[in-house]
Parts: sequence; structure tokens; C-alpha cells
Amino acid sequence: MIYPRFYIRGILRHCCWLILLLLSPCFAQTPKIDSLKSELKKNIPDTVRLRLLKNIATAYTPVDLKQRIYYSLLSKDLAVKIHDDKSVAEAFLTMGVAYTIRGLNDSAIYYYNKAYSQAEKSKYDMVMGKCLSNLGLLNDRLDNDKEAIQYYFRGLEVFKRMKYSPGINQCYINIGSLYSDLGQNEVAKSYFEQSLKIATAEKDEKGIAYGLFTLGSCYQALKKDQLALTYLNKSLAIRKKLNDANGIGVVQRAKGLAHYHLKNYSEAISNLDSARTTMQQLGDKYQEAAMMLASIDVYLAMGSKDKAEYYGLKGLQITRDIASKSGTSLFLEKLVSVYKNKNDIPSAFKYQSEYVSIQDSIKIEKQLKDVTLAEIKRTRSENAALTDNNREIASENTGYLTKLQRYNNILVIIVATLASAVLIVIVLYRRNKEKQLANQQLLHQKEEIAQINKELEYLNEEINAQMELTTAQNAELERLNAVKNKFFSIISHDLRGPLNTLQTLFSIYREGDIKESELRMLLGRLEDTILTTGAFLDNLLEWSKSQLEGIVVQALDFDVKDTITDNLHLFKTKIEFKGLKVTNKVKQPVFAHADPNMVRLVVRNLLSNSIKFCKSGDKIELAAIIEGDSVIITIKDTGPGISENEVEKLFSLEHAVSTSDQGEKGNRLGLILCRDMIVQNGGTLTFETKLNEGTTFHITLPAGKQSDTLF
Repeated sequence: MIYPRFYIRGILRHCCWLILLLLSPCFAQTPKIDSLKSELKKNIPDTVRLRLLKNIATAYTPVDLKQRIYYSLLSKDLAVKIHDDKSVAEAFLTMGVAYTIRGLNDSAIYYYNKAYSQAEKSKYDMVMGKCLSNLGLLNDRLDNDKEAIQYYFRGLEVFKRMKYSPGINQCYINIGSLYSDLGQNEVAKSYFEQSLKIATAEKDEKGIAYGLFTLGSCYQALKKDQLALTYLNKSLAIRKKLNDANGIGVVQRAKGLAHYHLKNYSEAISNLDSARTTMQQLGDKYQEAAMMLASIDVYLAMGSKDKAEYYGLKGLQITRDIASKSGTSLFLEKLVSVYKNKNDIPSAFKYQSEYVSIQDSIKIEKQLKDVTLAEIKRTRSENAALTDNNREIASENTGYLTKLQRYNNILVIIVATLASAVLIVIVLYRRNKEKQLANQQLLHQKEEIAQINKELEYLNEEINAQMELTTAQNAELERLNAVKNKFFSIISHDLRGPLNTLQTLFSIYREGDIKESELRMLLGRLEDTILTTGAFLDNLLEWSKSQLEGIVVQALDFDVKDTITDNLHLFKTKIEFKGLKVTNKVKQPVFAHADPNMVRLVVRNLLSNSIKFCKSGDKIELAAIIEGDSVIITIKDTGPGISENEVEKLFSLEHAVSTSDQGEKGNRLGLILCRDMIVQNGGTLTFETKLNEGTTFHITLPAGKQSDTLF
């Protein structure tokens, strides 16, 4: 099977920065920086100076992005000074593009939002559309498809309102690419067709070639390979006319895949080899690996196993050199198939183990990325609120500074008046009176200035308060980071054991050193270990979710009897296997008012712990009674009990693993989650225990009302 996502997504990511540059302002020419700076030193009007600052920022793009940001800030400050709101929006957009190219996505998103807000105030549609399109690309880069598609549609609406064809065309391509990655090829095709229509009307040969290629890829994904070849051949002809080496390579690869699906293997190999040679000449290791990945399937279909092995090993080395975990994973999976075809089971097993290992690494990175994205969104929201507060404070400060400037101007006039009065005081008595009046006005002005100084001190106190709030938020972020570290520490510790057990069992079974009865016993223990680990993962994920997002309670009236019965049925096999005596004393309906799913999880955890630590012949009793306005659920066992030292650590996350006499592992994380859930439902979780005599857990919940409705 060919993996198109490894190919199509890669091409789109390679094109991402080109799209950003096309949508950013002033990229038609790059004037010489020294010449522009010399013009800047002259005595010129502010409007001309602003234009020069914009051009210098643009000229620094291929040279020094930090200088681009610096001159963009200068142009922003000058635009604010001369009240040119549209230029302010352009400056923020230019800074966003610079941060995007540098890979600082969070800073880029911040400046795009500022640019959009400024452009919206000044009704500057062009900057609004570019900001929305670039925000869509950044969310696409972060695999946040939902927000990306929303930004694309909003940008498309702005460009349509402007009747701006390049922007409309690019939005269609971006939207179609997203749908293609999501497997919605019919929807993607409709957008690519609209893009091709616009490029044809504008006589844009590059756009036409790209539109034909995307449509060919869509038809290929829809298994219409003959029709796909028609579009791909047209695209290839234009690429060759434009001498576009990279475009020729990617189209030839697509043609190779189409011929492979049509079982024209010689044509497939010819196109793929040509494409691979082109990418080697261009030095594009990512695309070269993509060509080799496609060649493996073709050679396997042709029966050329050695060729398939050669390209598999060579492609694996390339993806490792460029540190592409997803690419490495694909080549490892291909090599497993190659060695299975060659009946080389040891090699197949070796690469299968590496494939499982790298997949686990990719999953962990994705989970960390999801947690980080959630934190970024929360921090971004808080920063936006702080930005609004700072903007209000800055606005007030600006007003006070304006007043001060006005008072200073008045003061200058007064001083000048006083100087004139001194010169003619002997001649005119009347001017002397005017001087006295001017002195009184000066004293009044001083009092007003003193009052303003007091107000500025108050504003400084408010700023200090904001800084203290920021410090508290940083402490909260550190706490969440500690939770995340503990989360992954527990995962790495408790998942490694079952995986090592499974690997050892396969090794023993492959060597033939185990009897069937021993294998059956080991499989039973392995099944129990996997079930226990699964329950642990459920508890761990629920706990981490409650730490990061908070527990959401959906309380309603439900029958506790059904909850206990369902959980007993769930553990029926394990109870019989261990030879335990379990008694359900709940014979009549007992209604509680709480979240039934949370209570079911709590009962399941407590019952699982009792079964886990009890030995054959031990007893477990479950009961539920109503006392006043409360329901009390009791889970009692005659197991080993809990020592005093362990009681103190029972609801602590430290040393969160304990082991039963039969080697079964228990995680206190489940008990911590149980207590949190019961407390969130307005109840309590207590226990009584005595070493070597047993343990009794009591769950107290608000009583509910029995429903009279019949269904």
C-alpha cells in the first residue's frame, strides 16, 4: 500500500512559506539596503520616511529576519505617530510573517491577531484577508485542522468581497488540501477545480500546472488512475515548459503511483526513478525518500524482493539522517513486509520491534504536543486579557501625557509673557499687574501637575499588581508542568512491564521451550496484566484530565443496585478464577443523586482492588443502604488489609504502585481519582482496615428519588 499522506502533506508544507511570502506585502522587488538607508538619513517628510522603513524591512527578509522585525517596529511607531492606521496593520502583518519564517509560531499568531484587529478597525480588507490566510496556514502546520479551515473560509470571504483573485485562488488550494488530507477527496476536488478555473482565467501557467496536479492527485485517491494520468500529463507538460525541476519530480512520482495502481510496473519504475534522480539533484532528501517509499511497493509487486530491500534500507537511512520520525516509521513498516516476503523472520521481527518503539515515541510526542497546545491556548487567552488591560492603561497614560504636554506648552507661553513683562515693568504699571496674574496662574498649573503625578503613582501601583498576577499565573503553569512530568513518568514505568512480559513470552514461544499447559498459564497471567494496565490507563487519563481541565459532574438520580450488579458481572471471570466468595447484599433499588458514570468508575476501582489483593477463599461483600438524606455504599473484603505506613501514603501520588501476594500491581492513582470524583459529587470516601483481617471502604452520596416514569 502507498502512503499518500507522507507525500501530499510534505509537498504542501514545502509550499507553505512560499504562500506566506506571496501573501505578505511589498515582495515584488528587493531594493538595495545601503541605498535605502542612505535615503533614510536625509531630512524627508514622515510619509516618505515611513515608505522607506517598509522597504528596508522587506529588503532584509532574505538577509536578516531580526532586522526585518526591527525596521517593522520602527515603521509601526512612525505610523502611530502620524495616525496612519493602515500602515500600523501592515507593520504587524510584516512582523508576523518574519516570526512565521523563523518558526516562532506563537509570536507569529500574536502579531497576526494584532494586525487583524488593527485592519478591522481601519476597514483594511487586504491585510485582514492575508492575516486570516496566514493564521490558517499556522494552524495547519500545528495539525489543528478545525481552526485552520475556519480561518481559510473567513479569509476566502474577505478576498471574495475584494474580488482579489490571487487570494481567492490560494484559499481554494489550502481548503482543498485540508480536505484531501482528511480523506474527503470529492470535496477537495471541487475546491481544486475552482482554483484551476481561476488560474486559467488569469492565464497563470504555474497556477494551472499546480491545479492540474492537485486534481490528478484527487482522482488518484479516488482510484480513477487513468483519468488522473490525463491531468498529470498536462501538468507535466507545463512544468517542463517552465523548466520547473521540483514540479517535474513531484508530478512524475504521482504518475509512477498511477501506473503502479494500473499494474504498469515498468512505466511506474521509469517515472519513479526519474523523479528520484531529480530530487537527488535538487538535494531534497524528504522527497527523495518519498520516491523510494513508492518504489518498494512496485518492486514487491514485480517480485524483485532484493530491489525492494535495497530501497527500504536506503530510504530508512535517509529518514533517520533528516530526523523524520514519521518517515522512519513508514520505512520500518515496509521493511517488515519485505522480509516477510523473503521469509527472513528474524529481520522482520527486528524491524517490527523498531517500528513499535518509534510509534510509541510518536504517540507520546503527540500527547505532549496536545497538552502543550492546550496550555498555549490558555496562555494566549490570558495574554489577550492582559493585553487589553495594558492597552487601557496605555490609553490612560497617553491622555495624561497629552495633558502634560499641553500644560508644558502653556508654561512656556507664561514664561515668555513674564520675560516680556520684566522688560517693560518700569514703563507700564499695568503690565506689572498682568505679571502678578500670570504668577497666580503658574501656581495653579503646578498644583494640577502635582495632582497628575499622584495619579501616575496610582497607575504604577496597578501595573505592579498586574505583575504579581503574572507571577501567580507562572506558578500555576509550573504546577501543571509538574503534573505533566508525573503523568509521563508513570506511563513510562507502568507500560514497560507488560510490554517486556509480552516480548519474553513471544521469545520463549518462538524458541519452543514451553509446554502448552505452561503457555496457557502464562497467557492467563498476561491477559490479567493487560486488563490491569488498561484499567490503570483509564484511571491515569481521567486523573490527568481532571488536573488539567477539572472534573465535570453531570448528576442525576440512578439506581446504585444496577451499578453494583454491572461491576460484579464485569469481574465475574476473574472472581471465579481466583476462587473468591462475593456477596451482593443489595436486593432492593437504592437511588442516589450523583454522576452515574463517575460512581460506576469508583465502584469498579474499589472492587478491582479487593479482587486483586484477596486470596482464594477470601470474602467480598457489597452493600448499599439509605440513611437520612444520604446513600452509603460499602465494599468489604477479608483480604490482607493495609499497614499503618501504607495508610498514610494511600491517597498520595508518590510511590503510586503496590503489589499483591500473587504479583498483581495496584496503582493508588485510582484511589486518588475515586476520592476526587466522590468529593466533586458532594460525598465522602472513607475506609477502615486492619492488617491481615481486611479492609472496608464506605462511599457516602446524596440520596436520590426513584423515577415514576415507565418506558
